[in-house]
Amino acid sequence: MSAAGDASLGGLASTSSRGAGIGWTLAATSFGFVVVQLDVTIVNVAMPQIGVDLGAGTTGLQWIVDAYTLAFAALLLTAGSFADRFGSRRIFSAGLVLFGMASLACALAPSIGVLIAARAAQGFGAALILPTSLSLLSHACAGDVAARTRAIGWWSAIGGVVSAAGPVLGGALTTGLGWRSIFFVNLPICVLGLWAVRRYVAETLRTAGGRLDAGGQLLAIVALFFLTHAIIEGGVRGWTDWMVLSGFAVAALAIAAFVRHEARVSAPMIPLGLFHSPSFSAAIVLGVLMNITFYGSIFVLSLYFQHARGYTPTETGFALLPFTVIMLANLASGRLAKRFSPRTPVIAGFVLSALGFALLHGVDASTPYLRILPSLLLLAIGAGIGTPALTSLVLGSVPPSLSATASAIFGAARQVGSAIGVALFGALMLGLPAQVAAGAVFAFDLSAFLRLVGAVIAVLFL
Repeated sequence: MSAAGDASLGGLASTSSRGAGIGWTLAATSFGFVVVQLDVTIVNVAMPQIGVDLGAGTTGLQWIVDAYTLAFAALLLTAGSFADRFGSRRIFSAGLVLFGMASLACALAPSIGVLIAARAAQGFGAALILPTSLSLLSHACAGDVAARTRAIGWWSAIGGVVSAAGPVLGGALTTGLGWRSIFFVNLPICVLGLWAVRRYVAETLRTAGGRLDAGGQLLAIVALFFLTHAIIEGGVRGWTDWMVLSGFAVAALAIAAFVRHEARVSAPMIPLGLFHSPSFSAAIVLGVLMNITFYGSIFVLSLYFQHARGYTPTETGFALLPFTVIMLANLASGRLAKRFSPRTPVIAGFVLSALGFALLHGVDASTPYLRILPSLLLLAIGAGIGTPALTSLVLGSVPPSLSATASAIFGAARQVGSAIGVALFGALMLGLPAQVAAGAVFAFDLSAFLRLVGAVIAVLFL
C-alpha cells in the first residue's frame, strides 16, 4: 500500500516504531482476517462435492464446519493470553503459518477424518489470528480513538466483502477446479500476510513475565468447547437431549472452576478485574446479542427464501445481496464515532436493526420481496455502523498490554453468540413452507426484542 493508499484511509497517521503507518498495519492484518472470514463461508458450497469424493455422510459434512467453529471458539481466550504475554505480532505470524499448513492439509486430505482434523487445525490458526489482528491495529493507532474506529471500520468492511464473496468464489472454484482449490487459495494469502506483518508491523507491548497459567488455559478450552458443542448439538438433537444437557453441565462446572482459579492464581490468563468495568462488561454482552441476532437472522433468511419461497441457492444469494451494504456502513462508523462518540453508532446500530427486524413481522411465503428489502438494508446498516464502534470501545476500555486478551474475550463471546443464534433459530425452521415462514417471523420478533434490550444496555452502560 502506497502513501496515497494510506491517505485514502482517512488520514490515518503513522505511529509504529518501524515507520509502518496504520495503512500498512491494516493491510497486513487484513490478510489474516480475509482467510479467517473466507473459510467460514467458502466451504459451504463445496459440501456436496466433498461428500461424493470422500464418501462422507451428513454427519461427516457437518463436522467439517463444526470442527473449525469449535476449535476457533475454544482457543480464542488462550490465543489472546499468549499474544499479550509473547507479543501479538509473533502470535499472529504463528497463526498465519498454522492456517496455511492446515489449509494445505485440507486440500490434500485423502479421507473425511483427515479433512476434519485439518479443519480443526485451521480453527486453531484462526483463533491465533483474529484477536492479534485487532491488537496490532489498536497498537498502531496509539490511543487515538477516532483513528482506531476508522481502522477497525476498514478491517470490518474488508471482512464483510470477503464473507459476501465467499459463496460466489467457492462456487466458481468448486465448479471450475474442484473442491480442493478452495483450500489452496488460502496459501498465497497467508504468505503475503506473513511477509507484510514481518516487514512493516511493529510488535505490541507485552505483559510482565511469570509462570504461564496452564490451569486457566485448560479450563477455558474445556468450558468453551463443551459450551459451543452443546449449543451446536442442541439445534440438532433438541435441548433436552442427554448429550446436550451433559455438555452444558460440563461447561458450567468448567466456567465455575475457571473463575475460581483465575481469582486465586498470581498471573491469571484473564484478569477478572476487566469485568469490573461496566463499559467492558456491557460491550461483551452487546457482542453476544449482536451475533445471536445478526448471524442467526442470516441463517433464517437463507432457509426462508429457499424452503418457504422456493428460491434456488443462486436466487437466495442474490436476495441476500443487500447485505453487502454493510461494507459502506462499516466505513461510516468511524465518521459517526469521530463526530459524536463511539457509543452513538453502537446505539444507532441496535435501534436500526430492531426496526429492521420489526418490519419483518408478519411475512409469509407470499410476501413480496420489495417489502422485505428495506429490512435487509436496515439490518446491514445497523450491524455495519455498530460493530466497528463496539469493537473499538472494547479495545479502548483496557490497558494496551491487555488488548489481545480483551479482543479474544470479545471474539469468544461473539462466536458463542453466533452458535446460539444459528442453533436456536434453526430449530424453528422446520416443516412445511407455512411453518418455516412462521418460525422465521418468531425469530425476527425475538431478534427485534433482543436488539431493543441491547440499545437500552448501550445507553445505560457504555
